[in-house]
Amino acid sequence: MCPIKLVGFDLDDCLYDSTGLSQIARIKGIDAMISLGLKINRQKALILIQEIVTEYGSNSPNHYDYFIRRLNQYENFSITFNEQVRYVAAAVMAYHAQKIKHIKVYDDVKVCLEWLKENSIKTAIITDGIPIKQYEKILRLGIDDLIDLVVISDEIGIRKPNPKLFSYCLNKFKVKGYETIYIGDNIYKDIIPAKINDIHTVYIHRGGKYDINMTGEEIEGENKPDYEISKLDEIFDIIIELNNKFYIGKV
Repeated sequence: MCPIKLVGFDLDDCLYDSTGLSQIARIKGIDAMISLGLKINRQKALILIQEIVTEYGSNSPNHYDYFIRRLNQYENFSITFNEQVRYVAAAVMAYHAQKIKHIKVYDDVKVCLEWLKENSIKTAIITDGIPIKQYEKILRLGIDDLIDLVVISDEIGIRKPNPKLFSYCLNKFKVKGYETIYIGDNIYKDIIPAKINDIHTVYIHRGGKYDINMTGEEIEGENKPDYEISKLDEIFDIIIELNNKFYIGKV
């Protein structure tokens, strides 16, 4: 039997360009407010919304609300409550329309998932987030039928980097960590908790917000991933290598 029985994936910035898509969608939201009549220099608005994303985090649902508040309280605008509601509604509509229209998997994803299925290797997604939002992404990406299990933190009540989220997935498949590969783009939320579960770790460079190639961060010692890749088809050779080591060890 093949020693690698399960390959797990993070979702955002691993299977699709979450960072890039969100950045473009936020710009569309700013443009929608300006089109509706907000009197502000576009470049200034883009700098301001990026400041807010940096301060409150990319997952905050209130970026545009904070944007209007900052204009009123710090930039001396006089936007009324009714105007604020209209501007934020227009921005949110434009933001979601952009994400819905353009969300798509990276070019290497479906080929990889199909290869794994053909080779009888199970697949899982382990991701943080609100279940309905994460499932919506998976369905829109068109990979639902290629994934055997979806593990979402808010559905389980365990959030990354808690290693119990990964052990939950292993238990579901009744596999050991050494029979599993996990691919993610975040050292602290993906690689470290997977390592604690003795899972073979693969760090994928997609150029997202956590990419160590973008931040200049160097990971050494016990936190260093077992492998680093930039394309998912590179895991085929990794699986073959791990399988060969297994069979050699059996001789």
